[in-house]
Amino acid sequence: MPQGSISSSRDAVGVAVVNYRVPVCESRQDVLLNCKRIASMIDGAKKGYPGLDLIIFPEYSTQGFHPEKWQDLTTTLDGPEVAIFKDACVRNKVYGIFSITGEKHPEGKNPYNTMIMITDQGEINLEYRKIFPWTPKEPWTAGHETAVAIGPKGLVIGGVICYDANMPEIVRDTVMKGAELVVRIQGEFQP
Repeated sequence: MPQGSISSSRDAVGVAVVNYRVPVCESRQDVLLNCKRIASMIDGAKKGYPGLDLIIFPEYSTQGFHPEKWQDLTTTLDGPEVAIFKDACVRNKVYGIFSITGEKHPEGKNPYNTMIMITDQGEINLEYRKIFPWTPKEPWTAGHETAVAIGPKGLVIGGVICYDANMPEIVRDTVMKGAELVVRIQGEFQP
């Protein structure tokens, strides 16, 4: 069994929850540099904690939330930001949960606030779009369904984003779909 302060075994999942500061991104280049920083953190976490199976980053950790330029910083789930995360998960043989605050809407509406889980094989197997954006501060298009997926070692993982977890029905529905672990990612702007 690997040594380190995050341990895992055949029936226990080693999890790291990263307290990552909301970045200030002024351009797409800033976003890509930030994604590379996140990938480097995954490399370091796995090196330091070889038992790591799942690493979780908070809401707004990828693109931040620029009050004026947020529309310019959007991406897609097959965009270069997600490709960086996929590579890091494969390279380190870990699952990762990431925030895409600014997933382009296919119909041109305001973007979604999306949480994704990427497998250790580099595949997105969970997509959850925030159902209750915090209005009037968040301009996101609301999602409309909960989501669960198989995580490391067969653990069934569901996801919620920030305020959605304040709605018992959202968490209840996630658990009723089979989630054994409900991950809530949240970005807090004010201390």
